Amino acid sequence: MKKSISIILGICFIAININAQTCTTPFHIVILGSSTAAGYGATPKKSWARLFEDSLKKINPNYIVDNLAVPGSNTYAAQPNDYVPPAGRPLPIKGHNITKAIKLGADAVIVNYPSNDAVLNYTPDEQQANYKRISDEAAKHNILVWVATPQPRNILTRRQVRYQQKMFDWINQYYKGKAINFHDGLASEKDSILFKYNAGDGIHVNNKGHRILYERVIGRSIPDTLCKLSAVPIAQKNPSAYRNISEALR
Repeated sequence: MKKSISIILGICFIAININAQTCTTPFHIVILGSSTAAGYGATPKKSWARLFEDSLKKINPNYIVDNLAVPGSNTYAAQPNDYVPPAGRPLPIKGHNITKAIKLGADAVIVNYPSNDAVLNYTPDEQQANYKRISDEAAKHNILVWVATPQPRNILTRRQVRYQQKMFDWINQYYKGKAINFHDGLASEKDSILFKYNAGDGIHVNNKGHRILYERVIGRSIPDTLCKLSAVPIAQKNPSAYRNISEALR
């Protein structure tokens, strides 16, 4: 079995290398998240999500970006429609979750829940289970998922800061190349937002901060990764091969 997977990957990477950096095919990106993804803290057209959409439109004007972010929400909001949360936890927000992203025909999903889970004292274990559920559901439909790390926030308790730190480490370890660092360079030693990036509420970053977030998203080369994967016929026809190749592209 391992040998056959190696052969498949070897063939695929030949195709990937041939087609690298040349694809201008428009893809469909869906953003799931809370207020930062919705643009809070930034002036119109200066949020990371809007800057990212504009950059994609320059690659190909037929790119589609659906921003389903809901201010004030947390990772439970993005769970599949049929998910039943534990007592005391919110239901998925239908129309703004991974089920909706699948229905829209997304090629990729970017997940951005900066700190609301920690503020609500949701443990790292339950947050991790929520992220896994989102990305596992996406994988069933050959959708790649990128996950932003927690962001700094003022006036967190010590326990909440620990939760944020644990989630930062876990997201980087679990999602590897599909983790997006939305923390380093924006946070003080106490994990508050650096003054120059604070939008004024201690929760959101300003235009300069959003610009950094945008640059971090661009740095993950999402369009290139989608192009490379779409260039491999076997990945398009075989969900198992798709998952193996997408893992290798991390």
